[in-house]
Amino acid sequence: LWPFRLRLRTPLATAMGPLVSREGVLLSLRNADGCIGYGEATPLPAFGTETLDAARRSLEACAASIEGADLGEPEELLGWIDRRCPPSSTARAAIDCALQDLVAREAGQSMASWLAAKQGGSARPTVMVSALLVSGSPVALASEAQRAVEAGCGTLTLKVGAGPASDDLERVAAVRGAVGPATRIRVDANGAWSPDQARDRLESLAPFDLEFVEQPVAAGDVAGLARVRRDATVPVAADESACSEAELRAVLDAEAADLVILKPSAVGGNSRARVAVELAGAAGVEVVPTSFLDGAVAVLAALHLASSLPGPLPACGLATSALLE
Repeated sequence: LWPFRLRLRTPLATAMGPLVSREGVLLSLRNADGCIGYGEATPLPAFGTETLDAARRSLEACAASIEGADLGEPEELLGWIDRRCPPSSTARAAIDCALQDLVAREAGQSMASWLAAKQGGSARPTVMVSALLVSGSPVALASEAQRAVEAGCGTLTLKVGAGPASDDLERVAAVRGAVGPATRIRVDANGAWSPDQARDRLESLAPFDLEFVEQPVAAGDVAGLARVRRDATVPVAADESACSEAELRAVLDAEAADLVILKPSAVGGNSRARVAVELAGAAGVEVVPTSFLDGAVAVLAALHLASSLPGPLPACGLATSALLE
């Protein structure tokens, strides 16, 4: 286990407060032949995960329990771990990733190819991504948006809800004015609004042709999320409301979302994320694989998952590594 700390080049203002750094633990698993697989646990308690200390303790306990174990099929070993010493969410994601990485390396495949082959398919060679804009002022946001589009991103995401409605309106207007009508724009409220506020604010933002809004209301307010979806002209994506299978089922049963933001690190790894993809797909709801503003190993794992998925895929929220140092 290797602890690490990443600093955001520019603090990210969110409705949960400013985010200035990310801390995590890198996990390496070595088999008897010396092949190594890597995973990463980078929790975010404000999002609802365990703390860093809890993730580290969970990883230490799980690592001790699997020392000398027969690897076999990663999902079988994960099931055994879940029964014997259930890991916390980001710790499980680290173990899941490391096991999949190790088995794929043994097979001489990329993780994406290995994951796709398990479902009888093949990995896609290209995954489109959305750029997360972090600048504060409208002028700086406009310049950042232009640079992202020039770099090849056709989809942009910016945070809203941290300030008054007038600020959000000015910031979204600046981005749309800078990039023109062809670029897709998403906004992420991180649960900042009440259902009534969400309706009013989304109505004021509707002229800017938003692709969708992420988590407009509090995570636990599934009824409110469903109400926003019914009332708003902007498609609604569930994020913090769908961090477990039970929560996702509740969102789908309530018809509360048009899309689901899927963060493998938060839900317990790629194996659980794949279950979420299947559940959402059966309900006709698209998923958007997204990073957890985590480090390179976890972002790469989410990219491999996205590459392994069949069918149409929205631009994924995986262009976050440049925000960190």
